This record gives sequence, structure tokens and C-alpha cells, in this order.
Amino acid sequence: MIRQAWIGMFLIVCALLAGCTPAGGTRPVQHVAADPKAAELNMRLGINYLQRGDYAIALEKLEKALTQNPNLPSAHNTIAILYQRLNEMDKAEHHFEQAVNRQPDYSAAHNNYGVFLCQKKRYAEAEQHFLEAIKNPLYESPAQAYENAGLCVNRIPDQTLAETYFRKALQLAPQSSKSLIQMAKLRLLDIDYLDARSYLERYKQVAAWTPQALYTAIQIEYHLNDKNAVSSYALLLRGRFPDSDEALKVKAGEYK
Repeated sequence: MIRQAWIGMFLIVCALLAGCTPAGGTRPVQHVAADPKAAELNMRLGINYLQRGDYAIALEKLEKALTQNPNLPSAHNTIAILYQRLNEMDKAEHHFEQAVNRQPDYSAAHNNYGVFLCQKKRYAEAEQHFLEAIKNPLYESPAQAYENAGLCVNRIPDQTLAETYFRKALQLAPQSSKSLIQMAKLRLLDIDYLDARSYLERYKQVAAWTPQALYTAIQIEYHLNDKNAVSSYALLLRGRFPDSDEALKVKAGEYK
């Protein structure tokens, strides 16, 4: 505590959260509170409590961190995620904005903010934040940002652009199950059934079945006229997910 003033003038902290990478950006010159080390400690405690689902204590720790250092981007990013889970959307957006404004190259915050905006159907804004995340060459999860961009623009729907993003995600992370199943669905919509099957086969190698994936498999094999495969996938769907909407659709023949 003796050297707090010196530390507050010269120490810049960027605590990592889900791929935060500090290099490459220019931070605004702002006053830094007197206890950045304590702020980082409380921010990390806040992350731990957030991950455990103890939101009340997480909020207490994160608010304390921001009192100790209002300029800590990772604390703004983390408390934004917490407010999002608490359905306090105005507060969540405020802190996402604070995170990316205080550290423009904070890729994890851009990615998280993009997910938030996409959920609010602000697709164009969300896409821009995903692209901002990818700009940082030191970002450790660019495939995730590409994938999120694909999922988001696919809601517009802009299937051509979505496919572009999913392909880029798979170039970086060939075993990304979400991108693989989404590509299978897009190829199915484009009536390229063999290509759709190839993506499905890749998906099967890296992920467990979900009702949605099995339903897509049934649709693909139906259009390829492989009755045995249709029956096999339908049996698997009924056996593993008998109460799913997809099982009910298949029972009613709603996959043709």
C-alpha cells in the first residue's frame, strides 16, 4: 500500500477474460484509481463467483473493482455479462460500451458485445463488433468471432454472408461443431445435398448428437433418397430425444 500512488500512475492492467488480448489498441488517457491491484483481484473474484452462479457476490466484487479502478476494461466486460444474465440490458450495454471504449482492441469484449447486440436483433451493429474482434492479430479466438458473425447474419437472414463467415471459422478451427452443422443446413437449403452430407459427416466426428442435428441428418438423407439412413437417424432421434419437437415433426412426416 506504500507505493499505491506510483502504481496508479504507471501500471496498466489488462486481466484476461475469455480471450481478452491487450496488444494493438490505443487507450484514451484517463485518470486511474489508486488501487489497480486490488481492482484486478476483485475482478478475478467476480469472474469466479460469476462462473459458479453466485451472482450476488459476483456483483459485489465487480462493483468494488470498478470503484477501485473505473478504467479497468475487463471489469466492465465482466459486469456487463453479469447484467446480461440478470436481464438488466441497459446496464449491460453501458458496461460493454465502457469496455470497448476504454480498450478499443479488447477483442473478447467486442465479441461479447456482438452476441449481446445480436440477441437484441441489432444485427448490423453486432456484425461490426465481431469484425472488430477479429482485427486484433493477437486475439486467441477469431474462429469464435467468425462463427458468431455467421450465426448472427443468418438471422437476418443473409445466408450467403453467413456461409462466408462459417467457412472462415472452419478454416481456423476445422472441428468447430456449430459451424459444421450450420454449413450442413445451408448446403441443404441450397439443394447441394452431397455437400450437406459431407459437413454432417464431419460434424459426427467431433460432436454429440442433438435433436436439431439429427433432424438435419434426416432431411439430408431423405433428399438423397437413402431410406435406410433416414430410418436409422429417425430411430436414433426417437430413442434419445423422444419428447423433442424434432421427434414429433419426424413422426408427423414434417421433414420432406
